Amino acid sequence: MKRNACIVMALAAILLAAAADLAAAPSARKTQFTLRAGLNLFQASGGEGDYVAGANDFPVTPAHQAPAAGIGLTFAGKGSLAFGLDVQYGLAATVDLRDPSDGENIQAETPAGFLAVLRLTRFIPLSQSLRLAVFLGGGGEFRMGGDQEFVSSLGNRIVLEAPEKPFSPLAAAGAALQVQLSPAMGLALELRGAYLFRDPAVLLVTPSLGLVLGF
Repeated sequence: MKRNACIVMALAAILLAAAADLAAAPSARKTQFTLRAGLNLFQASGGEGDYVAGANDFPVTPAHQAPAAGIGLTFAGKGSLAFGLDVQYGLAATVDLRDPSDGENIQAETPAGFLAVLRLTRFIPLSQSLRLAVFLGGGGEFRMGGDQEFVSSLGNRIVLEAPEKPFSPLAAAGAALQVQLSPAMGLALELRGAYLFRDPAVLLVTPSLGLVLGF
C-alpha cells in the first residue's frame, strides 16, 4: 500500500508540474455544478500475514468494483485556480473472502459509503471549448452498514462485524477533460484517485462521466 500511495502522489506531482509549465488559464467566471456517475475500482487490501484466528479470519479483501454517483460544486478563484467540494455515494459490492488457515470461503458484501473531498483545481485551456482540469484535495470516507451474517463454504455460521472505525481520512488527486457544449453546459470525462487511510489502507480509482452546469 505504501507503493500505491507513492504512485498517487507521483501522479499528482506530474499533473501539477505539467500545469505549471503551461500558460496560466483565464479565470473561471462561473460557478459549476456537476452531476457525475462512475465506477469505484478498489484495489486489493490486507495480506495473509494479517490473519488472526477469531479476530481477523478473512484478512484479504480482493480487488472489487461498484457503481458510484455524486455531485460537485466548483467556485472560481484567482487566475486559473478554483476551489471545490465533491460528495460521492458508492454502492456495496460482493466479494469472495477466504480463511487462509483452512480455505473456508464466504461471499460477503462490502459496505456502501460516502466520500467527501475539498479540492483545489487548476484549469488549463486546450481550445475554445476544451480544457483540462487537474486537482489535489483531501477529505474523508464514511462506511455504512452493520454486522453481517453468512454461511461459509464449510457450512459454518460466520458473522462479520461492521467497520470498527467507519470514518477514514483520505488524500485525493485527479484530472478531467471538459468539453463545453454551450455557455451554460458541458461534459467532463474524469479520472480520480483516492488513498483511503483505513486499516489496512486502500487505493481507490474512479473513472466517471459528469454533466457540468455553469451559472
